[in-house]
Amino acid sequence: MSPTMRPLRLLFCLALPLSALGCASKDADEAADGGDGADGAADGGAADGAGDGTSDGAGDGASDGAGDGGEGGDDGAGAAAVDAIQAACTTGEAGEPVLVEAARLSAEVTWTLTFDDEAVAAGLADCTYTRTYDGLQRVDVPHLCPDCDFIVEGTATMTDGLDCYEAIFGASGPTRVETWAIRGEELLRTGAAQATPAVLATFAGSSGDGSPLDVAWESDSAMTVGGNMHLEAVGTIGWAQDAETVLVDPFGPRAEPYACGWECNDPGDLVGVFPMTVGEVSPDFRLADSCGQDVSLWDFYGSYVVLDAAQSDCGPCRAMAAESEAFKQELRVDGIPVRLVSVLGNGLGDVLGTPDSAVVDRWIENYSLTEPVLADKGWTYALFPEFMESSTGEEMGYPAWVVIGPDMRVIEGNVGFSDWSAVGDIIRADWADR
Repeated sequence: MSPTMRPLRLLFCLALPLSALGCASKDADEAADGGDGADGAADGGAADGAGDGTSDGAGDGASDGAGDGGEGGDDGAGAAAVDAIQAACTTGEAGEPVLVEAARLSAEVTWTLTFDDEAVAAGLADCTYTRTYDGLQRVDVPHLCPDCDFIVEGTATMTDGLDCYEAIFGASGPTRVETWAIRGEELLRTGAAQATPAVLATFAGSSGDGSPLDVAWESDSAMTVGGNMHLEAVGTIGWAQDAETVLVDPFGPRAEPYACGWECNDPGDLVGVFPMTVGEVSPDFRLADSCGQDVSLWDFYGSYVVLDAAQSDCGPCRAMAAESEAFKQELRVDGIPVRLVSVLGNGLGDVLGTPDSAVVDRWIENYSLTEPVLADKGWTYALFPEFMESSTGEEMGYPAWVVIGPDMRVIEGNVGFSDWSAVGDIIRADWADR
């Protein structure tokens, strides 16, 4: 990590660790069936303290200054060059919408929990519980499993043994939203919406017509009260295409220009690389802007893009937003095109959730933003944690940001915010080499 980056660790909001979402395959079932602990990590005191301690001062004291400072940089050849690159498109894309018959997946699984003598002595008793699952395909979240055949989101319902489950994993209620996926003969699952599923089990054959396939898995876990729990799960899964439920592929041609006035510079031959990697083209996304339209990252081709993963209740995120317009104008007058794309989550207590339009509009208004503010749907949490860990050694927190070059190749990123100078140094150094 560059020495100029080190101060950034001083200002960031903590978030739940990636492992809490079951991203390691060996913990997939415990994370999905004991996943309520993830909520506690997201609601932890460190996150609340970071948000409450700095948010008001960052928002109220700096947003007006950012807006006023920006207007002075609109004149000159540099600004005109940026305007040419970022000119709003006037037409949509050629081609017909891509339609997909949605896959529906159903399952029924019974879990049997067996405890050793030490765990029994601590008060735990052998028991079973059963869940059914019904899920509908989502085509808008390929980032959750880029190489999966399909991803579904639906409702898991406890039909028997709720008292067994809650005695071990805590109160949860009989239903919850889960994400499942199929990849070849692998079943992937996680007990949350818009979360990256992990490999849970393998099966033989392919359903496709709704016929059930047998699945089974087992694991062992050490109990906090002492002793061991052995888990065995046995059930069936099946899926089929639903001709009456047709989805529009959001990655197909866009019929209209952007109502918010963004450019549409995607050259049409980009290939994104998963996971996000320095030197490679960033994966694309389709995330809604304040005009209610899904925006493509690659349409900002030709500009540097600073992807800023933010949460509205994170103080350092607010400070970063408050200073962003002034930073943009500094580069603009020098003829350096940059898009500061805020990817806004649903708060530190729901980092995978999608904020509603009122939250997005308030973020724009509070900081007089003219750059894109997009409603996240688990995209940054699917890609950023692994990238930050591998490239900087940092764990995921907020804000987290990544600088992408005009060719859409990833340059650098980090977690936290002190000021915009570190980002500016990265962009100016790269610009000088082009």
